[in-house]
Amino acid sequence: MISTITLVILAVYGTLLGVLWVMAMIHAASTPHEEWSRRALWIVAIAVNPSATIWYWYMWKRWAFWVLFAPYFLFAAFLPFTLEETVRSLATRDIADKFVHITQQILANVIDAIPLSALIPLVAFPFVLRLAALMHLGGNTKLSASDRNDRAVTFALPIVGFGSALTYSLTWRRGWAAAGFLWFLLASAVVWSFVRYL
Repeated sequence: MISTITLVILAVYGTLLGVLWVMAMIHAASTPHEEWSRRALWIVAIAVNPSATIWYWYMWKRWAFWVLFAPYFLFAAFLPFTLEETVRSLATRDIADKFVHITQQILANVIDAIPLSALIPLVAFPFVLRLAALMHLGGNTKLSASDRNDRAVTFALPIVGFGSALTYSLTWRRGWAAAGFLWFLLASAVVWSFVRYL
């Protein structure tokens, strides 16, 4: 029953993300008073990385941002439970066997091995840092709307997005930048501790 509900929630969220993803590309293409090269950059960034849709909408439609971001963040915050339920729901239907196998290895060797009280902040912090930078960015009148949009799109990039939020925080939110550097050192130490025993 829980596996079916999980699949339904994932399907609804995926559909909503797909609709807002297409709308974001259309919106980016039709943004007035902007050079085509800049609009093309936004469109390509959103097209190749659908999660950029979430960050893009923060600048234009806050409701769309929160509708997409809240489940995304909750999934990360409760990663051990949500990942396990997702794996179960996929496994019972013989979908993506390789994904299930890899995810089970991650569950057994990483998620179950790290105490939950340490794992949740470790996993959630990159989202929190990007959210904090994005919230400041949304009200930053010292940057033009287009510059804010450029930043919002780069915050969404995998791995690079964390660095982009970190560099933004270095200029505008030093406390968050310091926390980001500490997180990076801690995450590196955790990864290294696992790599040593492989």
